[in-house]
Formats: sequence, structure tokens, C-alpha cells
Amino acid sequence: MVMRSDIRKMKSRGFTLVELLIVVAIIGILAGLAMLAMGRSSDSTEATAIMANLEAAKSALLAYSMEHRTRTTDPLEEFVGVTDMASLDKYMDASLKSGGRSAARHFRNLEVRRVAPPASPFQVGFNNITVTPGVKSSLQKKIDASGGEYILEENTEGSSIWLRVR
Repeated sequence: MVMRSDIRKMKSRGFTLVELLIVVAIIGILAGLAMLAMGRSSDSTEATAIMANLEAAKSALLAYSMEHRTRTTDPLEEFVGVTDMASLDKYMDASLKSGGRSAARHFRNLEVRRVAPPASPFQVGFNNITVTPGVKSSLQKKIDASGGEYILEENTEGSSIWLRVR
């Protein structure tokens, strides 16, 4: 015969295996949900960084254009199709110049292209960049909210994002 005091001693020994498994399963589910949320926020952060870098490049191009403008030539013409943007270093943010490298080289795949009217005559962009589907989705959401200043294109070599300069 089992006494009541013996039952209390048995219950106070600890958790059963089923209780521990339930707690571990709940913690695992919560950790999985947290990882999903963190993954989405990092995609959004990367998309924001891409767009901010384009804005910085646009500002540098406009500053260069203002300083070198003449009546007969458009100074941005010299950047069309050029991948070495070293001439823009003077106009780039000093915080991008790290380890003696030029700021413009920080922007891999940065290009300027001329487009036909009625669009703005120039666009600056990152051509053929590789982004994850999550970053691409975040970029598309930000582009949709931007009011048409940005253009996201898909091609065989990757994605390209362009920003109107004028």
C-alpha cells in the first residue's frame, strides 16, 4: 500500500520526460519563428543599404556635374558605360574611404547609363548584382513605395537596380 507522503515525494522529484519534451518543442518553435523574423529584417536592411548606396552615388554624380558643367557638354556623358568611377571619389562620403581604397570602388557594379526620353536622360545603378529572393522582394516593396524613381530589372546575369539622376 502506497502512503500519501510517498506519493508527494515521488511528485516532487522533478519533471517527467513528456513535460521536458513539450518544453523543448515549444522553445524550438519560438526559436524558429525568431529566426524567420530576423531573416526578413536582414533582407530589408540589405535592400535599404543598396538604395542608400545608389542615393550616395547619385549625389556624387550631381555634385560632379555641377562642378564640371559647361554650355556645350554634359559632364555625366563621360560616365556612361564606365565602370571605374574614381573621378567621383572627391564627391563621395569620406566614411566610405577605408583602408586607402577609393570610395567609388566600394560600389561594385556601379554604372551610369543614358536612356531615351521621356525618362530622365541618365540613370545610375548597380548592374548584374546577385541578391537573394528575400532581398529582391524587399527591394521591390521599397521601389513600389518610392514613387517611380527606382527601376528593378531582371536579366540572365542577375538583377539590376537603377535610379534616375535628373
